[in-house]
Amino acid sequence: MRRILVVDDQRSILDLVAKAMERLGYECATAECAEKARKVLEGQSFDLIMSDVIMPGESGLDFLRYVMETFPDTATLLISVMDDSQVVQEALELGVYGYIVKPFNIRAIQIDVESALRRRDLEVANRRYREDLEDRVAARTRELRKQQEEYARLVKTLPCVIYTGNPDWTVRFASDRIQEICGYPPDRFVAGRMRWRELILEEDLPIIKTAVKEALQGDGSFIREYRIRDAQGHVRWIQDRGQIVKNADGSIDHVSGVIFDITGQKMAEEALERARREWEHTFDAVPDLIAVMDTERRIRNVNRAFRERVGESNGNLLDEPCYKILHGLERACNDCCLREDDERGSACEKEVYIDKLGAYFHSIGAPVFDDLNNLTGHVIVLRDITEQKKAEEALQQAHQELGQLFSAISSILIGLDAERRILRWNKAAEEIFALSSEEVTGRALDELGIDWQWDRVEQALDRCQAKKKAQRVDDLRYTRADGQPGFLGLNIQGVDLGGERGTGFLIMGAEITRRKIMESQLAQAQKLESIGQLAAGIAHEINTPTQFIGDNIRFLQDAFNDLEELIGKYRNLMEKARELEVLREAAASVMEEEESLDVEYLLEEIPQAISQSLDGVQRVARIVLAMKEFSHPGQEEKVLLDINHALENTLTVARNEWKYVADVVTDFDPSLPPVPCIPAELNQVFLNIIVNAAHAIKDALGDGAEDKGTITITTRHRDDVCEVRISDTGTGIPKEIRHRIFDPFFTTKEVGKGTGQGLAISHSVIVEKHGGKLTFETEEGRGTTFIIQLPVE
Repeated sequence: MRRILVVDDQRSILDLVAKAMERLGYECATAECAEKARKVLEGQSFDLIMSDVIMPGESGLDFLRYVMETFPDTATLLISVMDDSQVVQEALELGVYGYIVKPFNIRAIQIDVESALRRRDLEVANRRYREDLEDRVAARTRELRKQQEEYARLVKTLPCVIYTGNPDWTVRFASDRIQEICGYPPDRFVAGRMRWRELILEEDLPIIKTAVKEALQGDGSFIREYRIRDAQGHVRWIQDRGQIVKNADGSIDHVSGVIFDITGQKMAEEALERARREWEHTFDAVPDLIAVMDTERRIRNVNRAFRERVGESNGNLLDEPCYKILHGLERACNDCCLREDDERGSACEKEVYIDKLGAYFHSIGAPVFDDLNNLTGHVIVLRDITEQKKAEEALQQAHQELGQLFSAISSILIGLDAERRILRWNKAAEEIFALSSEEVTGRALDELGIDWQWDRVEQALDRCQAKKKAQRVDDLRYTRADGQPGFLGLNIQGVDLGGERGTGFLIMGAEITRRKIMESQLAQAQKLESIGQLAAGIAHEINTPTQFIGDNIRFLQDAFNDLEELIGKYRNLMEKARELEVLREAAASVMEEEESLDVEYLLEEIPQAISQSLDGVQRVARIVLAMKEFSHPGQEEKVLLDINHALENTLTVARNEWKYVADVVTDFDPSLPPVPCIPAELNQVFLNIIVNAAHAIKDALGDGAEDKGTITITTRHRDDVCEVRISDTGTGIPKEIRHRIFDPFFTTKEVGKGTGQGLAISHSVIVEKHGGKLTFETEEGRGTTFIIQLPVE
């Protein structure tokens, strides 16, 4: 229902108009002045407002002006008691929909009201149409701009050149990729400085002309392949795909298309052709008998060895069944392994005796499938094994041994379905993960509670599923059944389960913890060997100058002793010279010079300096000797070693590690006999433990501490065992990690400051290579003692 607001200061007019409008089907409200009308408008909306011109307070024109500015979708009518031209003019300028002059009749008011409302509806509809049209134009403009940007990106990213050319080989447009193909920028063609025709090899122009002629006879599309010479003089193969666009009179307007660089494809085709010829030559060069057959076992192709052995030409062999040619039978052999229903693509091997050829053959038959996995035929390869039959027993024995060898290989084998539930779980997996096949079959892999790097395994499974390629997961960390850390190497392969079962997975792997340990130890050994070789070289280089420096200092010591004796005699001579008048002045001069040189000081200090220099040289010599002995090239065989001397050398070499944080106390058993061992590896054990002791003391003291800790080293001979104890006053080993300190790759040091291999290698050297024991005693906050026991015999 339309709503109308009538504003007039005469109540009779208001009631008359309101009742008339209600009878005509309108809903009406009234107001006796503009002020009251404004209040009504604050809470209600109206389709039409009828207002008197002259009212107390605000005039009708001003009120309607307010309405048209505030409520632009509301129609307005002006009511006046007289036909005032000035009022009419202002009303027209204001845009009032109608002008009613009192007195009036209801019919006239109805006409004006309906006209005003109809005009108002048209204006609102028109305005909304314009707004909608403007919105659609703006949206279409944005869409066109977006399409233009997408087209520009497409042109930029497509692996080809997009072009528009003229019949005279000039270019209207070419994408930037043209420079990658020919070496010339696109603006060189667009500007007309070069035509595409100039790059085409002359001998290929007839190909292009023929393609254009065929296109004009058809729908205008063409595909042509030809060669060009690029800016560097290289010949490239081009595939040009385009459409000829004609004018209304049938003449050519332009050509649009794309250009691909197919040089690599052409090279691949040539390589493929060469490979085909090589395959044919190889096929004939194989000494085994090879036959290619269709699904009915009719021969389609054979190699030269087959023809020569059978004694027939191709013409007599082709389209004949293999069982007729080889066995003289009219139907397939009962034990033939070639099956039409074979969908697995597996080869069949067996030994057969062919009467017609009088020999034993090792027969290999394999089905051939097309890209859709449809069986298209079979291939058989016959190898003459008549001579080998004489050694059949030896061969069977070898096969048996080989089977036992494969059975002994401990590799993980896990089969999963498409939902990654366990289908297969072999014995190696049972042993490594401590889960039986009965426990895991049918369960999801991620429900088994295996403590390994799940994110790497899941990512590999996802990649295998997405890329349809096998995925490797190397050096996968996991926790072994005994709670120790370990490593696995996995290979994940997608498996077609057939039918609706989809694609599953086959996880094959091995426990490579020991290999990782060996690799780490090898790397450590190689590094130490390199350091040892460098140290030995440095020691050798230092040794020579140290020797002649020591010899020279000893020479100076002997010479100074001689000069000191001579100086004493000179002094006696001057004492006597001073008694003679002739020599007194000269003697006094010599005495003054002696006093100025402070000869007494020199006679006192020079021997001390020489003695200190000799002591320093001897210390350098001891360090050099220790370095040479410590870095002596490793031996694989044991030799007798003085353990006390080896420990002294190790302390000398490691002095820089402990001298700032600890004092070393040694208590060596002088009666300790030589111990059979591998010197280089035992030296490394001593070095690892001493350096660890220094680090533990440093951690206990903290940064900036002035006090020092103590490293105590003792050796004893106890019941045919050499015992070495290395104690420190460090932090001690926390109870919760004591069971892991000899584990490979376990370390409590910061990243980059420890590999976790030092004590693991030491344990391996002492226990496995020397048959000894490596244990420890520790107390948190007090320190640790490592105990090495080596058999003397």
